[in-house]
Amino acid sequence: MYTMLNNQEASKFDLYLPGRLVASLHYKIDEELDEVMFVYCEAIDDTDPDAHCRELMKQALEDARGRMLTVNVTCPIALKYMEQNEAQSKLDPRG
Repeated sequence: MYTMLNNQEASKFDLYLPGRLVASLHYKIDEELDEVMFVYCEAIDDTDPDAHCRELMKQALEDARGRMLTVNVTCPIALKYMEQNEAQSKLDPRG
């Protein structure tokens, strides 16, 4: 089971499986614009990097939406996984 922590001091989301860090997403927040920019997504654990990054992007987007932030993506890796999550949610009525 994944757990995402917001490491605000380092401006990144860290995704964990029990006992280990598996992926990170670096971000910048512009409070004046109510915007979060996803700058760099990286898989730390190479056992299933695609699954880790997909889950990280899913949870990061949920966090941004929950805080009513506009999302701006500059990282091509993050954009790829964000698009995969959108396509998957359209196929899966449970979201």
